[in-house]
Amino acid sequence: MIEYKFEEEKDFILHYARKLDRPIVIKVIEAGQAVSSEEADALAKFFWDMVDEIVKDKKKGEVVAGQSDLEAWNEYVFESIRAYLRNSGYESEWEKHA
Repeated sequence: MIEYKFEEEKDFILHYARKLDRPIVIKVIEAGQAVSSEEADALAKFFWDMVDEIVKDKKKGEVVAGQSDLEAWNEYVFESIRAYLRNSGYESEWEKHA
């Protein structure tokens, strides 16, 4: 299962998964785990696409899922997603996009 340092990370990720229209990622986050290499790959790719969106939102001064320090929340999510993928045997999916 994906373990978060902060409960709010899940809402933060889901905001961007919806914004970027990534139904596979929404499914993975809601389930708390990837059940295939394809899902893990979609999650890893999404993370880096999310970073690009966070940069845009930060420049606009956006508040996302109640959070204004988008850079810090990006770091929390990075650690959670990276640790989950590595610990679940999906390190190659993570590395492919890193």
